Amino acid sequence: MNSRTLTVATALTVALAGTAALGQSERPDENSLFGGGDEKPAQADTPTTAPSSDRPSEDALFGEEPAPSANADASNTGDAVERQPSLTEAPPEPGDRDGNALSGPGTRSAFDSDEAVNDPLQIGGQFYLRGFAAATEGTSFGNTSFAAPTLVDGYFDARPMERLRGFVVGRLSYDPTVATATDANAPPNPRVLLDQAWLRFDFDRTVFFTIGKQHVKWGSAQIWNPTDFLSPQRRNPLAFVDLRTGVSMVKVHVPWESKGWNFYGIAVMDDLGTDAGALLDNTGGIPTVASAGPVNRLSRIGGALRAEVVVGPAEMALSAVAQRGRKPRFGFDVSSALGPIDVYGEVGLKKGTERPLYRLPEGSSLDDIIHGRAQVETYVPSGLTPQVTAGANYSFGYGDNDLAVIGVEYFYNSTGYTSSLGYPYLIVQDAFQPLYMGQHYTSAYLFLNDPGPLERTSINLFTLGNLSDKSYISRLNVTHRALSYLTMEAYGAVHYGHKGGEFRMGFSVPEFDLNGETIKAFTIPAPTFELGVGLRISL
Repeated sequence: MNSRTLTVATALTVALAGTAALGQSERPDENSLFGGGDEKPAQADTPTTAPSSDRPSEDALFGEEPAPSANADASNTGDAVERQPSLTEAPPEPGDRDGNALSGPGTRSAFDSDEAVNDPLQIGGQFYLRGFAAATEGTSFGNTSFAAPTLVDGYFDARPMERLRGFVVGRLSYDPTVATATDANAPPNPRVLLDQAWLRFDFDRTVFFTIGKQHVKWGSAQIWNPTDFLSPQRRNPLAFVDLRTGVSMVKVHVPWESKGWNFYGIAVMDDLGTDAGALLDNTGGIPTVASAGPVNRLSRIGGALRAEVVVGPAEMALSAVAQRGRKPRFGFDVSSALGPIDVYGEVGLKKGTERPLYRLPEGSSLDDIIHGRAQVETYVPSGLTPQVTAGANYSFGYGDNDLAVIGVEYFYNSTGYTSSLGYPYLIVQDAFQPLYMGQHYTSAYLFLNDPGPLERTSINLFTLGNLSDKSYISRLNVTHRALSYLTMEAYGAVHYGHKGGEFRMGFSVPEFDLNGETIKAFTIPAPTFELGVGLRISL
């Protein structure tokens, strides 16, 4: 097996076992400083307070403790646990980000007068220690794999005046259980990345500009986001920290205050391909993805448009993205309240696929491919290839001040595979994309905050299932605020269902020749369960 296959096999164990990061950090920049989205449907970056449903945020449901109302973004609707005091200036109110950050009362800079500016530069970050072990079938206790990645984020937040803001986030990841990389194609360890570096200002408090490397997350779903076009990597919902770095772009936001509508025009200076195998490596969970190369020609600059409107209780958005060398993509997402139930959905459309798909002859097997008795057909769909997500959740109180949320979500992927038969072949071809391999997926989740006597504690239980290959993973997450600035986290997960499926990957492949290249024999043992803990300090 070549080095690329070894890397993929290792990454699959980490990504699908859910043993990446444990908890998404608190961010002073509207849930976007260290990996969260900068926009929310119908209310993102708007200087008006648009109507909002009470559907909890994905951060709250899948590991992050929702921030208090003064610091929450538009999708956070309740405080799961008591938040630590922030050492930075409080971020804008929900649904009022650019408006509060840029169009608030004007102040005079110290550069324009003799007046002093209070705290024009804020410095902070997070220090995150984690440890987790993944057990597999046929592996003894002593040979069970484990990892102990460390993540350090630091930011500089400059606000010399109310209508001007500059922001920089750097990231360092290191795992002492991973050897220093000697392969030029392997990620370095330790690894230093630039997560964000942007400048924000406005024109006449009417048009708002954000220029530089930044986070923009689209879509209303909790697990699968087919309309999240402005990121080269797919988000891994099994990871508590969204470790995708920002994208270089120029974002122009024009709000329609009287209606609470928002319009965006974006020029993108990064490659936006997303069809390659977006796997999480084992040096800190940094996603990797094949790229068409740097955007260093004017013809390669991408463009995106988005309109967010509020109609009655519903928040709807239309979006489109185009870039030379990539197929145009179109999206629609909606969220609304239907009585006590919050519903949401997304539809992503494009024609064909960026990369070819593979099809086995009828009745053939993987063994037939390995021994040359069958040839894999490579093809690209000619028609539309939709991806559709639909979900609903219900929130209710119990006890004195306790909140519970139950929800379900379904995902249809028209380009997915109907069985796990060809997964080893896809891994060798670097075409395996976790959570987007099957045609049909489902999830169910339960969220509890401060249950019973457990103050400052949140509990999340959720299950993901690939209905096409009949494999599943269930995971329990517990987060506890131990001290003002210290968060303790723990999780446990089990795999079950069809062996060889996406969530219970397990098979052995002998050495064989593929297109003139010898693929060495390799084995991926079936995962059984994982345990993990984490300690986080956020300032």
